[in-house]
Amino acid sequence: MKFPAAVDADVDNIVRALSVWAGAPPQPAPKNKRGERTREQLLDAATLAFVRNGYVDCAVEDIIQEADISRGTFYAHFKSKKAIFAAIIERSIESRLMSTDVRDVDVPLVRDRIEASVRKFLDSYSRSLGLSTVLEQAAYHDPSFRQIRLTIRDSFGRRIAKGIRRQQARGIADPEVDPAEAGLAIVSMMTYYASTEIGWRGRAPSEEMVEMLTRFWIRGIGLDETAEVDAV
Repeated sequence: MKFPAAVDADVDNIVRALSVWAGAPPQPAPKNKRGERTREQLLDAATLAFVRNGYVDCAVEDIIQEADISRGTFYAHFKSKKAIFAAIIERSIESRLMSTDVRDVDVPLVRDRIEASVRKFLDSYSRSLGLSTVLEQAAYHDPSFRQIRLTIRDSFGRRIAKGIRRQQARGIADPEVDPAEAGLAIVSMMTYYASTEIGWRGRAPSEEMVEMLTRFWIRGIGLDETAEVDAV
């Protein structure tokens, strides 16, 4: 899967951080279709096992039973519980980066593009809710994993900051706002709101949520709501 250069760099940073945390470099891609299918089967089964049991209580044996494969097959693809968890996160991040990309959304106003970004974020969070919960549990349990969470958070914050800089350069956003800090604040706002309202309360994403978060984002950076999308 190929992303724009800036997103590729973010994915590479996350993969490197995951490799350090897992204590082993990622396994090379399988050499044939059968190996690819087995690897995907293991990732799918491990995701179910982690969501069901939680990161702390999930063991390699739980994954093996869920996937209905031998222990030898598991270790031919992944060296440990950490290694397969790292691979799950990498796959999830790639999917989320793609699913929240709004560069090709055809809308007239910058405000509309932000609204589309918020909507996609909430929908993506809802679809991956179980795994998002396990990620937070892993970060709480393992202090070394918190750096992974920060690396992931930073990647989304940088994407937002890049947009704010463009808007400031056009004169449609408050020039006194620090783009980097604003990007992190917006990511934190949306992530915590989604984790409590969608995760803890069990609410489904709604247009009311989208409108509220969009309004906070826009007013927080002093965006001109009548500004049109830059065609360049």
